[in-house]
Amino acid sequence: MPVVKLKSPFKTFLILIFIGMIFNASAFSNTEVKIRIFSTTNITKTIVSTDYGLYHLIAYDKDLNILDTVYDVFPLDSIRTFNFSKSGNEVKVSRGKESIGVYNAVRLVSEDATREFRIQANRKNRVYEDALQIRVFNGYLQLVNVVNMEKYVAGVVESEGGHVNELEFFKAQAVLARTFALKNLEKHQSEGYNLKDDVTSQVYFSKAHYKNSDCILEAVDLTRDTLIVTEGCNPILGVFHANSGGQTVGSDHAWYTAIEYLQPQQDSFSVGVGSYSWEKKISKKSFYDFVARSMKVSNDISLHKALLNFNQSTRQAYFVHKSHRLKLTKFRTHYNLRSTFFSIKESGDYVVLKGKGYGHGVGMSQDGAIEMSKRGYSYREIINFYYYGTELESIENILQNSRVP
Repeated sequence: MPVVKLKSPFKTFLILIFIGMIFNASAFSNTEVKIRIFSTTNITKTIVSTDYGLYHLIAYDKDLNILDTVYDVFPLDSIRTFNFSKSGNEVKVSRGKESIGVYNAVRLVSEDATREFRIQANRKNRVYEDALQIRVFNGYLQLVNVVNMEKYVAGVVESEGGHVNELEFFKAQAVLARTFALKNLEKHQSEGYNLKDDVTSQVYFSKAHYKNSDCILEAVDLTRDTLIVTEGCNPILGVFHANSGGQTVGSDHAWYTAIEYLQPQQDSFSVGVGSYSWEKKISKKSFYDFVARSMKVSNDISLHKALLNFNQSTRQAYFVHKSHRLKLTKFRTHYNLRSTFFSIKESGDYVVLKGKGYGHGVGMSQDGAIEMSKRGYSYREIINFYYYGTELESIENILQNSRVP
């Protein structure tokens, strides 16, 4: 579930111009994107095992300019595992007992686009396709999957919601993933990649290869090059969450800035399904102290009563007490709550927060979209329901509309 900073229309326009310069619209599906993987951990060494086939290890300079191919792994080679480790500000490479060298940066590339590699870092194992770029950045190994855009989209769909076998839901998720990627391509350009593999971009924990991967790949192919855009043909901010709790919220509810196509609405499709309800018990002292401190009010009986009477029949943005107000996102962040859609009850020395929904509540509810798919709604109907007044458009038309006269 992506967490993003909102961009101005002018910034969006500049991004579209940038995209138009670097992409051939007819070949958008073959575009490579650079995704930083294992982005939430500090890595000093990693092990990479290649699939069968011909692979090249290519050396780069510190500015990521290509130097030369320094090693080849041939189809009949029995040893197909590389060890990469940090050596000062460079990358040390070995294969089995053989030391290959030390380089500013390297990229492992397959001759066959259908091949994959398995990577182990900090005791976690993942599978990716296409190329792997490694360098030292800010004191640790930076691992970047240089991958075809549509393969990336498929991996995001599986990582974000691949647990159900629902084609129309997968189509909607694929279009969202592609739209988000396109709109945020410059997000980490200064750091040498486009997007990360965690919730600050989109979750991307592997290629699509688990039990529903065939359905996911079909969904990606059937929606190839399709994006969600505004009436002015600008890609939308394709945010989504797990479950709305029965009511979505506007973007200003979560992030202060109102966006026309991200409006609050009743969402009966999310009621009683998936991660609809939750409950959390919190120490009274901790809870009252936090609220009083955050609101800069007295921690007295009137505050306690106001909190215990807080009951959201419809989703609210603030808790209000004596002309002071506290945004409910503060509660969610401080206590790691599933959502801001909760009511408060007393239970001995604790307060119990009984909540609905999971996530920020803006845009598409994944549980709701899954339910819509199960009931026979198309991916177009799912997207139209959650993103007010938007349209589906091809990348070619978007780039044509972004050209400078």
